[in-house]
Amino acid sequence: MFTNTILLITSILGFLSTALIVIKNRSKGNTLINNYLIIITGNASIRFLLHWISESYPELNINKLINAIDVSFIMLIPCYYLYFQKIIYEKQFELYNFFHFIAPFLLGCLFTINYFISSKTSSLLLKLFFILAILLYVFYAIIGFIILFKHVWRRKTQIKVIQKQNEQIKKWCLFLYSSFVLIFILRLVNGIFSDKIGNLGNNNLWMPALVWIVIFVKIILSPEILFGYDILNKTINRSSEKIMLNNVWNIEGNSIPIKSYKDKKLEDKIKSLILVYLHQMEELSFHTNTFRNPELSIDDIAATLKIPNSHVQYIIKFHCNESFSDYKKIVRINDATKLLQNEYLINHTVESLALKVGFSSYNTFIIAFKTITGVTVQDYVKRF
Repeated sequence: MFTNTILLITSILGFLSTALIVIKNRSKGNTLINNYLIIITGNASIRFLLHWISESYPELNINKLINAIDVSFIMLIPCYYLYFQKIIYEKQFELYNFFHFIAPFLLGCLFTINYFISSKTSSLLLKLFFILAILLYVFYAIIGFIILFKHVWRRKTQIKVIQKQNEQIKKWCLFLYSSFVLIFILRLVNGIFSDKIGNLGNNNLWMPALVWIVIFVKIILSPEILFGYDILNKTINRSSEKIMLNNVWNIEGNSIPIKSYKDKKLEDKIKSLILVYLHQMEELSFHTNTFRNPELSIDDIAATLKIPNSHVQYIIKFHCNESFSDYKKIVRINDATKLLQNEYLINHTVESLALKVGFSSYNTFIIAFKTITGVTVQDYVKRF
């Protein structure tokens, strides 16, 4: 009864989380990253549902179907690696990705053959299948660890907003990778001791089911974890009716405590104008070429917006989560990504791009670009 209840709960949560991923994909317009996750969660949901049906209605005799679904788990192993890869690179789909599924497909064929041969030969074939499946999983566990360790868990930046995003993705990938490894270990141990290759048996399936429940609950409660390193221009809403860089601005409170009497007095004076000033700052930042001036200062912004210099300084100091220097980098890199999408590099060099958007040197641009977007200029261009 306990196992059956766990299977049903896992299946329901699985279908809910899969539906949530699909809905979020459509609303974000970024289906590439989560296509693999949809396949993974969808397969797990169906698998646990079939095991629940088998336990509740044994007269249906769906063991062969369950075996097929259980074995399909092996064929989906590359999806875990490709999901992590797409989080990091967000590349367009490439045909060579199909090569990852050749070995799992051959394993599936190997398992299918056992239905058409003698029981003795079938037993040897299943043992071979079990060994090859373990090697395949270990291989993808290793290359998955390498790519995550190199590009996610060690990713660093000086930009506070990007730090927050990086930390969130780091924790999610660590959690998901650890969960997948734990699920594999449970399946491996059960397969060894139960001698049931391909079918765990409902008596022990509750253990990996509990791990899946945690994964599904995490997805349902924190849907923001579903997406990768947002390229800045994708997250900027061009509508002037709302603040674009929500994470950069501190609208409700102050970034740092106000201590001086002068600043407190200024706060009372411009408190009602904060939102107006932020809109003006973003309009200037993203709808004009003002930030292409490498010598741009707070005084220049105040003069352009025709508001007191002290007001701009107050906004940057107490309502911006970034330093003025880092804010300029964010705006300029966003400008650069737009130019790259418009094929700027066809007739120009990366160095000229750096100078055009306001950087004083090629090196500072390259470092800032990688810090803010998470990829190099060359990798960014490949996406388009």
